[in-house]
Amino acid sequence: MYDEQWLQLFMEEAEKLNFIFRNEIIESIGSNSVPWLKAKPIIDMMPVVKDINLVDTFNLEMQKIGNGNAAKGENV
Repeated sequence: MYDEQWLQLFMEEAEKLNFIFRNEIIESIGSNSVPWLKAKPIIDMMPVVKDINLVDTFNLEMQKIGNGNAAKGENV
């Protein structure tokens, strides 16, 4: 069941990602963004970056913020 807190949680995580990636993120989408749809209680985010070759340079910063933000390499 949709949870009204998801939008706020998404915004908080997006702010952390935007701080880490600075100008590299050009778009971010979340699967739980449609009110009242049945969904799992996990906020899924997929940052889209300008240069995939730079992503690994942010791995340490991603690990520091936790929340399952482990480096998983390029997902093509």
